[in-house]
Amino acid sequence: MAKLLPIGSLLALALTCLLPSLATAAVPSDTIMSSATKGFASVANAKQLEANWNKTQMGHLVKDEAMQPFVADMKRQIERKLSDTRTKLALTVEDLRDVATGEIGLGLVAQESTRAAVAITVDVTGNAPAAQTLLGKIDQELARRKAKRSDVTVGGVKMAVYAIPPQHEKDIAREAVFFINQDLLCATDSRAEAEAMVSRFGGKGQSLASVKPYTTTMGRCAAEADDLVPEIRWYVEPFGYAKASRSLAPGEELAKQGKDYVNILENQGFDAIQGMGGFVNLAAYGSFEVLHRTSVYAPAVTTDPTKYKLAMRIMQFPNAEKMPPEPWIPRSLASYRTFNMDMQNAYQYFGTLFDAIAGYEDAFKDVIEGLEKDPYGPQVVVEKDFVSHLGQRVSLFTDYELPITTKSERFMFMIELKDEAAVAATVEKFMKADPNAQQKEFQGKVVWEIKPAQEEIPELEIDLEPAGEEVDVVEDGSLKPGAMSTSAVCVTDGHLLVASHLSFLEKMLAAKAAGDKLSDAADFREVEVTLNQLLPGAVAARCFRRTDEAYRPTYELLRQGKMPESETLLGRLLNRLLTSPEDEEVGALRKQKIDGRQLPPFEMVRRYFSPAGIVVRSLDDGWFVVGATLTKQGAVAKLGEASTGEGAQVR
Repeated sequence: MAKLLPIGSLLALALTCLLPSLATAAVPSDTIMSSATKGFASVANAKQLEANWNKTQMGHLVKDEAMQPFVADMKRQIERKLSDTRTKLALTVEDLRDVATGEIGLGLVAQESTRAAVAITVDVTGNAPAAQTLLGKIDQELARRKAKRSDVTVGGVKMAVYAIPPQHEKDIAREAVFFINQDLLCATDSRAEAEAMVSRFGGKGQSLASVKPYTTTMGRCAAEADDLVPEIRWYVEPFGYAKASRSLAPGEELAKQGKDYVNILENQGFDAIQGMGGFVNLAAYGSFEVLHRTSVYAPAVTTDPTKYKLAMRIMQFPNAEKMPPEPWIPRSLASYRTFNMDMQNAYQYFGTLFDAIAGYEDAFKDVIEGLEKDPYGPQVVVEKDFVSHLGQRVSLFTDYELPITTKSERFMFMIELKDEAAVAATVEKFMKADPNAQQKEFQGKVVWEIKPAQEEIPELEIDLEPAGEEVDVVEDGSLKPGAMSTSAVCVTDGHLLVASHLSFLEKMLAAKAAGDKLSDAADFREVEVTLNQLLPGAVAARCFRRTDEAYRPTYELLRQGKMPESETLLGRLLNRLLTSPEDEEVGALRKQKIDGRQLPPFEMVRRYFSPAGIVVRSLDDGWFVVGATLTKQGAVAKLGEASTGEGAQVR
């Protein structure tokens, strides 16, 4: 699912970065897009969008002269990753910028027994000469590709239809169709879809605007937004989009992708998620850098209380009126996420998903029985000794160590417990059965340190870094931060803590002793108040993020030329996004395309980043999400607290 979820926001990002000042479209694009549209993005009034983008700190950042190499590369790579319209239609986003005077819509349309079609609509009201000039430019480019043009009329609308021969050995024959009707310039790589679009101008055929998941998600966002008109709208039918996207991929590329997780999730009942969509506004109300609302439509498919089938039944996230951070959570974090989950229910229905991923029946059962009966194992009854004692509150924290390396980002899971003593006893059994685990004590707490498994044959590593950079030891002989990360586990004060780094767990316990509270931080309090105003009432999840601290590790790795090696959450997402067909093979390490040495020190750009947050509410038929990034004036300027600490700033 991770690959499916970001597509709407990524389409929106591409349009946000590259589109100009536009007017409102006369004919809504969703009435022309097919009901088989699986991914859709639209900018309704890009003139206002552009103006508001320029008001944001991010808008100022991308204009900073020192950032231009990065900005130019991101624009180029995102456009290539999201849309291959230059290859398909001899059309670029810059071309659209020059002719549009209203809404621009982009859709991916599934077609039976053939490749999915790309469909584009552009309002060119009052700009017909420029639109005709663009069509002439396209004609010249396709003639250069030796395309055969046919002029046809369908439903009284004149179309230019091009048959484009393969351009290289691995290419395929393509179609490209262009027409203008009712001041809307339309382009698609399918004649059948072009003819269907013409029919929808006349009200014939089913459009995206008639699809229930689409209308439901858009309607909920509109109801919550009140009078705030969205500058960007997006919609995705997750599994339909995945299949449509796959229809565009070469067979050899699909063969390299390995296990089919999309098919696994669909067969495990996750296709109950029929659609998701959202609204995005920039510089809204003068208090937000970004304000976004997202609706996920997943109606019940059974009368069972869990509503769903198979592993989808684990998706039970109870709402709660209050979800304050525990008073000992340290204030110096990059991000804090917390959510409610029915853990016993999740355990009960997780097995079929585990089996599907493992590839054989009873795989989960065999693992659980091994933990119970293996004479060399922990010999615990997982459900009775562990799962039954878990509460429903789960939290995740992140920060980082200095100096920044590819392993600097640290994270920790925390699970609320019903019976601390029982879980502590079970954890002790698990740890004693692990030859890499070692018990130690920190500030009166029992901590289990888990060292990386040793290689059977140690490899000789030669450090080729210049002297003075990334030394493995410090003066007291201890390892530098990130040199050899050891994870850690601790059961304390009614919670199970599992950390990626022992140092992070020790920081958490030390903060508890010092009374250093996240809940006392002014930026955290302001985000909480804001989110409570945007979505008052009970919610299932809350997220707080200091965007400067959250983005710093990835930024510093860019400067070091090591971003493709990044193991940060953001770095992994960007590497997946920016991997291009020109990389040597699917999954190959992406080559960094810009010279990070040109970027300014992070402290020079920190001012552009503001605190942000998200809240999620569980509904009878899905979930509703509201998120916001605050303005500097609304957040940071009020803080007045000095920054301290080893990584994340103390606010």
